[in-house]
Amino acid sequence: MTRRLLLILIICAVGASCATGETYQEPIAVSRQEITRLMASAAIPGAQIAVTVGDRIVWLESFGESNIQSHDLVRNDTRFRVGSVSKVLTAAALMRLVENGTLRLDDPVSRYLPDFPYGEVTLRQLAGHLGGIRHYSRNEFVNREHFASVTASLARFANDPRLAPPGQVYTYSSYGYNLLGAVIERAGKQRFESLMATTLFRPAGMSDTTFEPSSGRVTGFYGREGGAIVAQPDVDLSDRIPSGGVLTTARDLARFNIGMTARLLTPASRGIMFTRQQTADGKPAPAGIAWRVEKDDAGRTFVHHGGEAMGGRAFVLIYPAERVSVAFVCNLSFAPFNEKNAGEIARRFIGNNSK
Repeated sequence: MTRRLLLILIICAVGASCATGETYQEPIAVSRQEITRLMASAAIPGAQIAVTVGDRIVWLESFGESNIQSHDLVRNDTRFRVGSVSKVLTAAALMRLVENGTLRLDDPVSRYLPDFPYGEVTLRQLAGHLGGIRHYSRNEFVNREHFASVTASLARFANDPRLAPPGQVYTYSSYGYNLLGAVIERAGKQRFESLMATTLFRPAGMSDTTFEPSSGRVTGFYGREGGAIVAQPDVDLSDRIPSGGVLTTARDLARFNIGMTARLLTPASRGIMFTRQQTADGKPAPAGIAWRVEKDDAGRTFVHHGGEAMGGRAFVLIYPAERVSVAFVCNLSFAPFNEKNAGEIARRFIGNNSK
């Protein structure tokens, strides 16, 4: 048995006390084994997982190391980069501002940013990746240029050609979400980071969620180089704060997931977020407002979103009607955890939800 696998098994045993509710002992045990195998096979240094049923976190557990040099262990309050999972947080803040009348989904960007080119694109289109705004390039993934605000970061792409007219095609775009964040910043009359704290993080009880740079308990950031796990190069995420700049925990994402099926939004807003948009020719797009929307083999709707960052992988999945969710974070770039993994875990808890 390798040292890493032995360490993971020891930490799992210690973390077993994080599980709550005897009803869920079997799905927790099976899912814990799955996470342990995944971490060993992919050489993931550290991770967290949280599962919610109704209004409760029924399983919260931390695994492995937050720092492979000092061998510090991951704790439940250790923060991870979550990459594009940031988008579902930005989208939720958008919907809360729509509910209070600060924004309207079908307003054009020009209403809030009159100098931005292609201002006819609407907030709804941006939120569903139908705005025709380009994504960042491979060379831009590792950014070292600092931007003073979300609005300032628009200079990176504002004068570039559109990929398509708004509404024509689904084109995933982090820069589109930066534009959405700049609208939120302008309409809210405060920095995006502050507005997110007051509009979403505090109401959701997300006490460990912040943006980079951040002090406190933050994991190391690792990637794979050949057969070795190595520290990732320094990056500046000020070019993608609304689309990929969040640091958080599985516990806070679980709190967010609970709120997304209950108190954070009205049923009407949840319906909009969790319903696929359509392109101009009437074909369904993959996403509603940020969330990708699918059905499982039993015909149940689930929504999900993944995130990739330098030294981080995150995934969130929700069954809205069943009110079951999974949040996973780890400190390895491109770690193999996706909707298949999250869905299998979630369905184990749906099976126990009626007991």
